Amino acid sequence: MTAELDAALKYAAHGWPVFPCDWRPGPHSKAPLVRHGFHDATCDPDVIRDNWRRWPRALIGAPVPPDQIVLDIDPRHGGNRDALEPLPPTRTVWSGRGDGGHHLYFQRPLGPLTSTLLVKLGVDLRIGAKSYCIVPPSVHPGSGLPCRWERHEVATLPQHLQELITPPPQRPKALSRSSDNGAAGDALVRHVANAPVGNRDRDLFWAACRAVEDGLLDSIQDQLVAASVSTGFPEAQAWRKIASARRTTT
Repeated sequence: MTAELDAALKYAAHGWPVFPCDWRPGPHSKAPLVRHGFHDATCDPDVIRDNWRRWPRALIGAPVPPDQIVLDIDPRHGGNRDALEPLPPTRTVWSGRGDGGHHLYFQRPLGPLTSTLLVKLGVDLRIGAKSYCIVPPSVHPGSGLPCRWERHEVATLPQHLQELITPPPQRPKALSRSSDNGAAGDALVRHVANAPVGNRDRDLFWAACRAVEDGLLDSIQDQLVAASVSTGFPEAQAWRKIASARRTTT
């Protein structure tokens, strides 16, 4: 039994569903290996054994628990923990890349959330039940080193960060257009969810640009990212496409 399979079974035994992700360097690194992405995460030990029998070196993907969020600090994109301080001790996963990248788990605040301001700080927001993370002891595809836990209780998100991810109040839209906007947003999400592998980044960018033009991006950006991730597109790249569309179109 590999360390990854052993850990995957232990996560599942504690009620945290898991699924296999690509361990190889390259454009699909860390992407789900199962058809429906993190939606195929399971606690069934037989399915888990079958998955890791097929892909013995697979990384362990685990959906963010629905009552939590994750702040993904990636120095390669300008992410810096100092920009978020002060921070309480909380459950943390340190990347095996060895460059200081890490995931911070917090209790999910009530209400809608937005990553707009976090993206400007080089930080990705991963929302419970809508995204996933790679968890220990998965080995980083580039460095060959495992990621590791820094074990603390999952903390409450500090007030200054709650304010940072709470979207501003939206101006009321004309009642006559509300149903049209909803239909347009649903169509854009479906467009991203149905994107073929070779067009995933292009289709997401196109849909995000249309959403900006229609004043819909704040309300559907989480759905766009979730739809993109469900096709196997890396979540961090999806959020960067969203941010690029926002910059390009506004």
